[in-house]
Amino acid sequence: MSYEDLFNNRIFNDFRQIRNVFLAHKQENSFIQAYSTSDSITDNKIQDLLKFMKENLSDPNNYLTFNELIDQSIKTDLENLSKQILSLFHEEFYEGFRISNNFLCTGNGQIKEMSSSALSGVFYRYNSSKELSTLANYFISNLIKDPKFENALINFKIDYLLHAVNMYDCIYKDTKNNHSIDGLLEVMQETGMGDTSYLDNLKTDSGHIQIYKSMRQIRNKLAGHMDTKKPLAYHLQKAKDFDISIAYDFVNELDKAVYDAGETHVAIQSNYFNFNLKLDSPDITGMEDFANQNYFD
Repeated sequence: MSYEDLFNNRIFNDFRQIRNVFLAHKQENSFIQAYSTSDSITDNKIQDLLKFMKENLSDPNNYLTFNELIDQSIKTDLENLSKQILSLFHEEFYEGFRISNNFLCTGNGQIKEMSSSALSGVFYRYNSSKELSTLANYFISNLIKDPKFENALINFKIDYLLHAVNMYDCIYKDTKNNHSIDGLLEVMQETGMGDTSYLDNLKTDSGHIQIYKSMRQIRNKLAGHMDTKKPLAYHLQKAKDFDISIAYDFVNELDKAVYDAGETHVAIQSNYFNFNLKLDSPDITGMEDFANQNYFD
């Protein structure tokens, strides 16, 4: 979506609608359905997106230069490393039969919890960003070891900041966005569910808020949409200079507050822990009826 804005050519409308719900918290019509959301992110559509991006890499304005794509040796090394990371991530979070209340990150053989409640909606978005930030963390931890992957590292840092900000916005309603959906705190206040003190205390933590604002500024300029008022190199340098360990601490502190709030009410606790759990019953032999489409179909 940022890439579209960079070249002022918005053509992937279905991806943008998913972005609106999960990353910008903009509710459009009825809530996106679990199956249709993951089913719309297919190999064919991603290939179309990559083709669009590749064509614009040779744009005469020369916005971007990625050595990881141009240098064949670096490209091969990055591909091999990426395959290893994705294999490890799949083994950790997807292998075998699991249950997930995460709309974006689900695969064949998984059961997705389906509910239209406000509480479930909070955790659909929260868990999606939590899981994708974990994947970004896998890449950052490996890419940071080799300077030849500088561009890929910056992009995964931006991705992590995007999801860190979104996790916060899933817990506390974004009052600067008129379309924002209620967060966990607002749902708890509205329903009288559980003890909000853990979330209240973190919301008034000035240090935590300052880190959020710093990450949000980078997110607003580079992720989800693009700020073209200043050169792209300026925004990328801001992301490059940001200490990612600060973002890790921010996410851990936020997630601990959500965990503590969950301990005060079983419904919150259930949604928090329903995160790609393994189903180890020997009676389970297959779950095709519950699965979304194969990504490569």
